[in-house]
Amino acid sequence: MEASLELFTKKGFNATTTKEIAVKSGVAEGLIFYYFKDKNELLNYFIREFSFIGSLQNEIKELSKVEPYMALIKFGQLYANFLSCNKSFLTFIWSPEIVQNTNVSKDIVDFINTMGEQARSFLIRASSCTVEKKTVETAASMLLSTILTHVLVEERKAEKKPIRNDDYIEEIATFILKGMQISH
Repeated sequence: MEASLELFTKKGFNATTTKEIAVKSGVAEGLIFYYFKDKNELLNYFIREFSFIGSLQNEIKELSKVEPYMALIKFGQLYANFLSCNKSFLTFIWSPEIVQNTNVSKDIVDFINTMGEQARSFLIRASSCTVEKKTVETAASMLLSTILTHVLVEERKAEKKPIRNDDYIEEIATFILKGMQISH
């Protein structure tokens, strides 16, 4: 999988051959076709396997046992860590070639929707009041997009003293929850 990601990111999905993937992986090309009918099926599998929710299902289930505010913070930390560790994957799925690939777009939209659902559930649990659905959806979008932006921007500010992910996530979660209360 790592070899295919590296090749897809460097050369592009369409320009990468299964033969190149096999050589880079150190396996016979036939082994790829044993598991996947074609390169598109490999791509779809790849996107499902590298999704945030899919890769952290067990950790997210455990968060249901944690105090709601701390569960929200831990969810944000897991998301930030996932983003930090999978920047090549993010670059790949947001490349123009993949964005325009209709076979993959549905999986990516499902991936984004599932992340939003998880964020909404943690925000609802952590909120001290009942909030309109639209407000919670906006808050979840803000949480996820703000963490994504933070992870990507802080790396570029490496020469300055960056804000630690944990501190930032706690600050943004508190800010968003206060905003939800005010809108109530």
